[in-house]
Amino acid sequence: MATTGSLREIPLAALIETSCRSRASARLRLRHGDWEGEIYFADGEIVHAVCGDIKGEPALWRLLEWSDGWFTLEDEVPSPERTLHRPWQVLLLEGMQRAVQESEAPGPLPRTPAGLIARLRPIEGVLGVVVCGPDGVVMAAEMPEGKGEVEGAIAVYLAAAANAIADLLPMGSFEYVLVSEPQGRLLVLSLPPFIVGLWLSPQASPALVRSEAMARLS
Repeated sequence: MATTGSLREIPLAALIETSCRSRASARLRLRHGDWEGEIYFADGEIVHAVCGDIKGEPALWRLLEWSDGWFTLEDEVPSPERTLHRPWQVLLLEGMQRAVQESEAPGPLPRTPAGLIARLRPIEGVLGVVVCGPDGVVMAAEMPEGKGEVEGAIAVYLAAAANAIADLLPMGSFEYVLVSEPQGRLLVLSLPPFIVGLWLSPQASPALVRSEAMARLS
């Protein structure tokens, strides 16, 4: 069975994570203008990538730069060879960071998980950042301790609760949620298609941090 769609609606990073978590074997075919590429999955890992004449990690880095185009995801398609050997989480995070660093376009960085962390982590008072998909999966994180799973789960839960309240009341969609505790504050931002949690120091002003975050992402 094949699934097709647009990379504008479902980012490539989200497709890769979903495929690694849920598919034993699959092929992801990509088209971006005149360019075409393929990514193969097996046993929950990325095992092969090709883009034009390049293969392996260089091909994956190129494909992760594509923010628009079309995809076709086919189940039970074996890979013709293996050119990738590192864990998918490591490959995905490094690829997104490379896409941000190598982008020469003026204006804001691409709204990828790595791009959001690159923009938001340097804000004064921000101790850590976690970027989640709407399903609660942590797409990227840079936290003082751990990998952000707890903070990500809290952020997604709060976002879902805020959206439920917004649906019941004529208040529109939520933009942010703030939770305070003795160790610090968690500021949750809605940045479709992602939910972002900013772990703040006790002395940080949530209003100033949010204002700076919006300015950096505008």
